[in-house]
Amino acid sequence: MKIRHPLPFSVIAGAAWVLCAAQAACGVGENLILCPVRLLTGHRCPGCGMGHAVVAAMRGDLTASFYAHPLGIPLLAVWTAWLAAEAVRAARSGTTAKSVL
Repeated sequence: MKIRHPLPFSVIAGAAWVLCAAQAACGVGENLILCPVRLLTGHRCPGCGMGHAVVAAMRGDLTASFYAHPLGIPLLAVWTAWLAAEAVRAARSGTTAKSVL
């Protein structure tokens, strides 16, 4: 039995970034609760609002992003920079999407 290699983290993070951007563009699920702690207990955890903060920042609504979670804007900046650096590294090494998947 051949064991498949798991997807690289950069592929998963890139897909998540694209999904957040699509949600920001379309506005689907604005009142969606994604936090399992909040779904189970009804109480906000320290990370609650991070997804909404990132999507609001992608929409350009920095005020709403900050109020949803103060670390949303820095997270988006670091996430985007990391993905760009990974894309540059992959391009320089000649890695293709087909070889990753």
